[in-house]
Amino acid sequence: MSPYVLELPAGVDVVESTSRFCRKRNMGLCVLNGNGVVANVTLKQPSATPGATVTFHGRFDILSLSATIFPAGGSAAGNGPFAICLAGPQGQVVGGHVVGPLVSAGTIYLIAATFNSPTFDRLQAAEHEDTEARDGAHDPHESPQTVSGADSGGAHIYSYQPSDVIWAPTARQPPPPPPPY
Repeated sequence: MSPYVLELPAGVDVVESTSRFCRKRNMGLCVLNGNGVVANVTLKQPSATPGATVTFHGRFDILSLSATIFPAGGSAAGNGPFAICLAGPQGQVVGGHVVGPLVSAGTIYLIAATFNSPTFDRLQAAEHEDTEARDGAHDPHESPQTVSGADSGGAHIYSYQPSDVIWAPTARQPPPPPPPY
């Protein structure tokens, strides 16, 4: 692993530029954080509707940015999404997975670490491993089994309507002191 600080100028697509950087060098990259300003961001809407997105227009400061880009042909699962948290001009905070271009509105700095030739291992659930240890049987060529979640009957914590998004009010100045008598 090698540490990198990537500098991207204004007007470029951060996602595409970072992906191209990795493809040209045939290496993986773990974006740990980033700072700078982006404009007109489209995020995946965490709702029951597949493919739902929400676009925020204007300039936003990056509070956090993370992503994982695998080397070419490294994983069948593909690259992870760019996850971002942004601060708006009136103090609102939004975040999610980036969908489409992430255009820089100023210089952006990404703090990242590169990796080459990663190995991919499938980890089993703890319950499944305990059962195998007790039985003393384990077939390394056995297909992984699906393990369901602990509570699959309730609603997802992010299942809300787009109209349910609440913006925090902007800070106000304190009222002036009362006049002296």
